[in-house]
Amino acid sequence: MQNISEDKLRTMTLEILHLERKNLRSKAKTDQRMAEEIARVIVDYSKTRY
Repeated sequence: MQNISEDKLRTMTLEILHLERKNLRSKAKTDQRMAEEIARVIVDYSKTRY
């Protein structure tokens, strides 16, 4: 299994934190929808890696 670069991991983490902060302010998404958004970000980054 290959490792994700530090830069890619940092970028993904910041994007997820940004999504969470936006959601906390607006309360627009349920926990389930937020989990789906986070999963989408992770899958997108894993696809661009390989």
